[in-house]
Amino acid sequence: MLRVVSGWSVGAAAALLVGCAGHGTLPPPRPTVDVAKDAREARQAYAAGDMRHAADLYQAIVEAQPDDAGAWFHLGNARFRLQQPDEAVLAYGRAVQLRPDYPQAQYNLGVVRLKQAQAAMIASAQAGKPGDTLRRDSARIAQRLARVADDVGTRGKGDGGAPPFIVEPADDP
Repeated sequence: MLRVVSGWSVGAAAALLVGCAGHGTLPPPRPTVDVAKDAREARQAYAAGDMRHAADLYQAIVEAQPDDAGAWFHLGNARFRLQQPDEAVLAYGRAVQLRPDYPQAQYNLGVVRLKQAQAAMIASAQAGKPGDTLRRDSARIAQRLARVADDVGTRGKGDGGAPPFIVEPADDP
């Protein structure tokens, strides 16, 4: 037995919905990516300091070629330079997942995580109450992490924030 809902039978309403379901609901086709051209342009943008454009291009490349460890590495570098450490960790992590023997990606992943750990300890120290043991311990750990950062990875670089610095594509591992 069919029920009538506001003058429409359930069957007629269902037929109308089925007919509308496929009409014009597909997303527009994605434009094809010229990976070689985008990679060239991304390298140029990165070299010129246009990290936003470089990151956008590397993002398009990894979407077109998700198994390209090198593109993920370059995306990580651009994200690091944009001060997006969580996104850099994801990109370096994917590069390492695809190519476990990728020392530059492993190194940069460690650099970003070291900086994240230092920032977390500083935040913990600042959030603690004066005289609190946790505040003191957090500050001490932050200082030790800063010394570690000063001792490793400076590689004679002057940009990109405090040491350690990430490995760039032209650097030796």
